[in-house]
Amino acid sequence: MLNVTLRRMEVFVAIVDEGSFAAAADRFGIAQPSISAHIRALERMVGGDVFERRRGRKPVLTDLGRSILLHARELLAEADDMRADVVKLRNATGHRVVLSCQRSLANYALKQQITGFALSHPEVQLVVRIGKQEDVIDEVRDGIADVGCFLSNEETRGLRSDVIGFEKLVLVASPTHPLAGRKRIKPREIERYDFVGPPPSSRFGRAVSKLLASAGIGEVKVAAQATEYHFLREFVAAGVGISCSLARSVEADVARGLLTILDFDGPELTFQIRQIASLRRQLSSGADQLMEFLRSDLKADDPSRQ
Repeated sequence: MLNVTLRRMEVFVAIVDEGSFAAAADRFGIAQPSISAHIRALERMVGGDVFERRRGRKPVLTDLGRSILLHARELLAEADDMRADVVKLRNATGHRVVLSCQRSLANYALKQQITGFALSHPEVQLVVRIGKQEDVIDEVRDGIADVGCFLSNEETRGLRSDVIGFEKLVLVASPTHPLAGRKRIKPREIERYDFVGPPPSSRFGRAVSKLLASAGIGEVKVAAQATEYHFLREFVAAGVGISCSLARSVEADVARGLLTILDFDGPELTFQIRQIASLRRQLSSGADQLMEFLRSDLKADDPSRQ
């Protein structure tokens, strides 16, 4: 019996629908080598090539690939039906809403809003799942979560994506850093120093790199990486490098004198808070209420309030 996972089927269908391995990687928010690895694993399981190997050309299905594609679409449709049935059953047995939230948002930016919803809607059982951007997107796509929230200035393909707020970011360094205390530091001066931050291969890492590039800091030398703010803070405080972090996340450490905010002479660094949901599954009334509560509380049409 073939042990082909749903994810490999989803990757395979995405390549066909998007027209390239690179576009499929962008859709899932993962690196292109991971897409290629999924296809190699699929081909090992089915015993042959599913795409003709033509370097630099749009992927073309083999006869085996066309046959697999038909079954893959049927399998994914059945999986969607099963998820829909689970959602219906869950909604019929109680007002349960699952929110998947990027860790930095849940810990610093949306903590009061999430708690406020739980207090004002006692009839809704709110489940909060916290993880990386990739986790949020996958959980909403897979039907594990009803609603997702994360930081991004780009649309998410294949999902409903709304801007509900804004978060300011700042450049922070150790108080002993050569740039600490300097006024109106130009982007080209920032480029001379090392950074610490999320892995550049991660979705959030790529988003931070794009944000810095848009502000004129195109050459970012990453000296250390970490997925958790507490480790980034230790790196920055020790003088390993500069970090581009949420302003709210560093407030306490700046007040304690552990970190200092650099006086960056460039455009304001801002991420949009994006709220996502499935385009194919109907949301419960509780999920609709959560989305509207977050949207109205954050007042996305007034960035100056953030």
